[in-house]
Amino acid sequence: MSRNLIALQNKFLGEGQTVYDELARIHERQGAVTDDDILQLARDHNLPPSHVRATARFYDELSQDRPAEHSLKICIGEACRAAGCDAVLSRCEDALGIQSGEVSAEGARLEHVACLGYCGLGPNAMVDGEPLSLAGNGSLDDVLDHVRGSRQHDRPEPVNSVYPPGDGEPCVLLRHAGHEVTGLEQARSRGIYSGLEKALSSMTPQQVIDEVKASQLRGRGGAGFPAGVKLQTVADSEAPDGSGRRFVVVNFDEGDAGAYIDKELIERDPHTQIEGVLLAAWATGARHAWIYARFEYPRARKVLEQAVDEARAAGLLEGCEITVVRGQGAYICGEETSLLRSLEGLPALVGTRPPFPAQEGLWRCPTAVNNVETIHNLPWIVEHGGEAYAALGSETSRGTKLLSLNSRVRRPGLYEVALGTTLREVIFQKAGGMADGQVLKAVQVGGPLGGLLPEPLLDTPLEFEAMAAAGALLGHGGIVVYSQEDDLVKIGRGLFHFCAVESCGKCFPCRIGAVRGTELFDQMMEEGVTDQRLELLGDLCETMKYGSLCAMGGLTPAPIESLVEHFPAELDRYRREPAG
Repeated sequence: MSRNLIALQNKFLGEGQTVYDELARIHERQGAVTDDDILQLARDHNLPPSHVRATARFYDELSQDRPAEHSLKICIGEACRAAGCDAVLSRCEDALGIQSGEVSAEGARLEHVACLGYCGLGPNAMVDGEPLSLAGNGSLDDVLDHVRGSRQHDRPEPVNSVYPPGDGEPCVLLRHAGHEVTGLEQARSRGIYSGLEKALSSMTPQQVIDEVKASQLRGRGGAGFPAGVKLQTVADSEAPDGSGRRFVVVNFDEGDAGAYIDKELIERDPHTQIEGVLLAAWATGARHAWIYARFEYPRARKVLEQAVDEARAAGLLEGCEITVVRGQGAYICGEETSLLRSLEGLPALVGTRPPFPAQEGLWRCPTAVNNVETIHNLPWIVEHGGEAYAALGSETSRGTKLLSLNSRVRRPGLYEVALGTTLREVIFQKAGGMADGQVLKAVQVGGPLGGLLPEPLLDTPLEFEAMAAAGALLGHGGIVVYSQEDDLVKIGRGLFHFCAVESCGKCFPCRIGAVRGTELFDQMMEEGVTDQRLELLGDLCETMKYGSLCAMGGLTPAPIESLVEHFPAELDRYRREPAG
């Protein structure tokens, strides 16, 4: 069915043009996509109305069918929950007289969002498309006055702190930190694009792949798959239609709450990312690359688009065109097969594997899908050599890793460390320990799918296998620290609800299981924790873990199981004495 819909789009919209693109243009123009818009688009291009409607209603932004004068999105990601977002959302609902998802009489739409990329500065909000920190006295009052139309707010977009490695410590990804390199001329003055020049002038595509293999770089998006093997697979594979087409796709839809790593790399160093994309394209034989940019990162997207335009004007994209696509608010697009379906103009439903995208991906062509941080390593590897990169880090996890920390620590921000560094060292040495008055209760690494670790497990090294053995997930590297003020049962309920909202809905263990998990937590919080309910929770987690189609449903149980294992006292607080 998907192939037929793609063929219809190519026939009636033009090769490579999609319903998704058309709907995005409508939404950008008028702030909503109505049923009339859907029917008109279907008629204009001889497309099934059901396909247009299914695509529009799948994505948070495109599903808005009523325009609003102002938009207010409150972040409810784990880092913002620890910073008090629940109270902020309740106050907004009371002040505007509406519930989340509704439009007020004054024309203000209130919604929630998973993460805005300012996890060290929460609680956060997005106001009329621009992220803001609500920390500090008067911030929320200013925002509420703005969306009610009484006055304009004057709050600037926040800025994350970045802490490069100290003297003598390895520095790969933040080597340009402290220097202005967003412009092409500035970037070139710092040596950016020298790795690309080296590859094009003195290396074959296979030699580039061999250096990436020698580096032992593993994907930084979660699974940790060897990057060199993925590039080799794409280079060696052929499209079923014999066209010879291959593609590079960058997953810049970083949606893990607590992670703002890719955002900072793009905002501060966009040309290194472009250089990495062009190196991947040269290595695989790709002539077109797509960067799928998160909707909630407007500043980063603008910086990236400007950098791509500069690179194109300078003739750097003659071997490979780069297209920046704006996401429309679907966390599941962080899963590679969902992302590819979105680029094809379809609802972003998870695909079955095999075939893997490296063999048969975008438009059934071999496709290298990597996240921003993975691609950002390639210029350094080509310039300095794969063996030099492999000398960094630990035996099983080579190189360095960017980590982002939330506001529960004294110095929240972005850090680069050698893989193998322990969580304890990151939190209590680099980040200065807990913020004033806070005592560590738990640490969650890797976003909403990562396990909750107690203090004794802080000596776990940041390595792929070591984190998995501890019941955690290295993932993007977002670290959320919880203190004695945080109720981990409420956190667990929020994680289940997040999955229920963001599930693509294709498989029932994820689609239904997350809803039942949310209901079960509500029962335990309202009526009491019982052994029977905990047993049912364990059965539900097992079903989701082994029955779900992708990691979204398969890993949602991880923090829930670690909550039960490591923090029984948190659950015991919700037990009720029997009547009489």
